[in-house]
Amino acid sequence: MNVALKMNRCAACGSTDVKVENGMYTCRACGESLDHGMSGADLERVQRVMLGGDTKAAQELRNRYKNLDITTWSSADRLQN
Repeated sequence: MNVALKMNRCAACGSTDVKVENGMYTCRACGESLDHGMSGADLERVQRVMLGGDTKAAQELRNRYKNLDITTWSSADRLQN
């Protein structure tokens, strides 16, 4: 299975709808314009969750980033957005 992972995410809201130009990360979802994207540590956590990480980590990330578009599966809920 081949999974496409987004490497640029907004540091403010977590959205992948980010335009990088001249070293500036401009998010189309929340309108923030920053000189950096999401931290490498949080980006790695998002990728681990997307590849089957725990739901507690997913919920922490969702609470921190309002436009984080990740889906997780659990046996109890079947699907969480």
